This record gives sequence, structure tokens and C-alpha cells, in this order.
Amino acid sequence: MNEHTNISHPCTAGSASTASSDNTSSFIDIHVDAVEPIITSPTINADFVATPLSSYFSLPLFPPTFLYPPSEINRRRFRRVAGLVIITPVVITALMVALLLSTKKKKGQTNYNSLDCVIRISVSKDWINKKSNFTNVLDAVEASPNYSPFKVCILIGEGEYYEIVKIGHEKINLIFIGEGIGKTVISSNASNVYGSPVAATLSVFGEEFLAQDLTIRNEAVQYGVAVENAGAKSIFFRCKFEGANATLYIKGEKQFYRDCHFYGGTNLVFGYTRAFFQKCKFVGEKLHPEDKVVFSMQSSHLSNSESGFIFHLCGFYVVGKFADISETSFLGISVGYYTFVVVMESYLDRSVGGYFLGAPANTMYYAVYRNVGVGATKADIPQFVHVLESEEAASKYSLREFLDGGSWIAKGVDYDLDLVK
Repeated sequence: MNEHTNISHPCTAGSASTASSDNTSSFIDIHVDAVEPIITSPTINADFVATPLSSYFSLPLFPPTFLYPPSEINRRRFRRVAGLVIITPVVITALMVALLLSTKKKKGQTNYNSLDCVIRISVSKDWINKKSNFTNVLDAVEASPNYSPFKVCILIGEGEYYEIVKIGHEKINLIFIGEGIGKTVISSNASNVYGSPVAATLSVFGEEFLAQDLTIRNEAVQYGVAVENAGAKSIFFRCKFEGANATLYIKGEKQFYRDCHFYGGTNLVFGYTRAFFQKCKFVGEKLHPEDKVVFSMQSSHLSNSESGFIFHLCGFYVVGKFADISETSFLGISVGYYTFVVVMESYLDRSVGGYFLGAPANTMYYAVYRNVGVGATKADIPQFVHVLESEEAASKYSLREFLDGGSWIAKGVDYDLDLVK
């Protein structure tokens, strides 16, 4: 369809036009035959719009191929637009590939994007160059918003931060991100003069706390722990707990520990909560021949599995000068009213000489399933320990069933919901 269109443009030098008979006019009338462009797809249209000062094409998302520009006047402009149509998808694809490669998670490294960090606060020892918001961890915690509905990430740089850090109940959705075990270290010598071992380097009371890629240490000789954790739905991922005696005191609800190292003395982990340890390493140091190394002490006021410890795919070791005296090293001990402990598909080093110490049969539930290592020989299992014979019996103690782990464990954290097939 051909139409006659009159377009008024300012008179410019060198334009292919004929002067108007009216010499008083500052505009020139141009007569253009607007020929409909040939389009490869009959169902998609492109409109040519002309104004006194500009002209452009409005193209669909996937434009057809134009065999000819709509007019001789706009040939150059048409070529530019056509070039952009071809180049733009290529550029966008290249940018998307680069973005994916830059955010791809590497083993042993933190992918910040996967943690859904909305607010980031940085902590660094390099205060001279002002490369961070704060120079100590506690100040960063206090500066974070209270009762935050979204994730607040505190990025802690390499170095040792000698301080006591407390995360109150009002600090929820808080994340500690270090630069790796042994690189980012929070340490103190916190101890309780009254003899209660709840003085801690790091105390957690806020819900949905996550710490990863750092070391927490308590150098106190006695009456102190590295971490006191009372936070519901809290997670420690790729962390190391160090204590001269105990390392971790836990209470509260639903806690998950993955790829963590626990290094302590006579008592490593104790408390009362519903906790799951997966692919963790427990190392007890025996400095004297009479020392008794106990890896876990679990206590509960309930006679069911609402509170208990489960160890899955973990390793238990004893080191030190007197490590070979295996009859004084035990997986657990019964304290309080009730005790619930399950050890599954884990490795027990030869230095682990017994399963449980002083456990009265009427107040505890101990179970084992498919453990390996010299210390896991069936002949050493006492009669009060339940040997789970089938995978069906053990499946109710998986991360999926015991903690409903698939519904709340944060993105970016590794976990195995089920037992090894």
C-alpha cells in the first residue's frame, strides 16, 4: 500500500529536497513515497514513526528480518537499528555468562549471593586503610538492625579478633562469614569463676544464626567454652571450635553443624537441644593418663527424642601423649534425667575404647548404625545400646526426619538429608 506523506523538516544544507515556492517559510515540504517494508514474518509488524526532529523504529522483542529499509532517507538509520538488533542479544548473552562464572561457588569459598545477604557489614584488622566498617566483631553485631526480617551478613576479614561476642535475642537472621578456618579467628579466655562452664567466646541467642568459615577459640584452662549456642534454627558450617576443656555448650531448638571441627579436652559437646552433627570431626586431647575423654554429654527433661544429639558421617579421634589408653575414651555419657544419642555411619578411631560411660539403662536411649573403625567393633557395644539393623529403622534419624532439614537450612550450606545408600 502506497501513501503520500508530507513531512516538515527544518531546512538543512545538502538535503535532497526541492525548495518551496513560498520563500518566506523556514520549512521545506518533502514529498515521500512511504513503501511498506518487506517482512519475512507476516504476523509481526514494525511501525515507522516520524516527527519533525527525529525518526525511529519501534520493534517487537523478536523482530523479523527487513529486506529493505522503508525509504531512502532513513537507510543509514535503519542500518544502525538493524545492527543493534543483531548485536544486542549477543552482548546480553555474554554478560549473563560472565555473571554466572563470577558467582559460581567454588569449593571452600563463600558464595555471598547464595546466602541472600541484604545488608553487608565488614570487619577487618586493616583499620589504617579503612577497608572495613568496623575493626572488631562486637561493634558490627551491635550496629546490625534488631529483629531484621532479612539476612544481615557480617564479613569478617583474616586475622585474630580477641574479644567476647554476644548475639542477643533481638539479633535474628545474622550471618558471620569468615575467610576460612585458621584464617579468621575469634578468641578469648572467658571463664566463670563460679565453676559453671557457660562463659563463652561466642554466645548466640538470636534465631536463624549462621556462622561459616571461621575458628572460635577459648583459651581458658577451665570453666569456659568456645561457643554457647541457644539460637533456634542455628547453623555452623565449616567452623572450628577450640577449647582447653569443653568446646560447645548447646540448648534451645533445632541446630545443625556441618563440616565442623571440635578440638578440646575431656568434654567436647554438651547440653540439651535437638542437634544434628554431619561430617564433623571430633578430636579429644588426653594430656594425663587418668583423663577421661567424653565426646558428648546430652541431657533432657523429656523422655522422647524431642531433645537429643545425632552424629552422622562423623569421625571421633583421641590425640595426645596418652591417647593409646583407650579404655578412658568414650562417645558419650548420661547426665540429667534423660539422654538421647544416635551415632550413624561414622568412624571410630582405635583410641575410642567405649561407646558410653555410666549410662543407666532406664534413663537413656543410645543407638548405633553401620559405624566403622577399630573402635566400632560390635563386641565392644554394651547391651543397653540399640543396634539399628536396617536402613528403614535408621531412616527416622536422618536429617530429613529428625530436623526437617530440607525446610529451613540456609541456601549455600551443604547437607545430606538421607543416609548413605
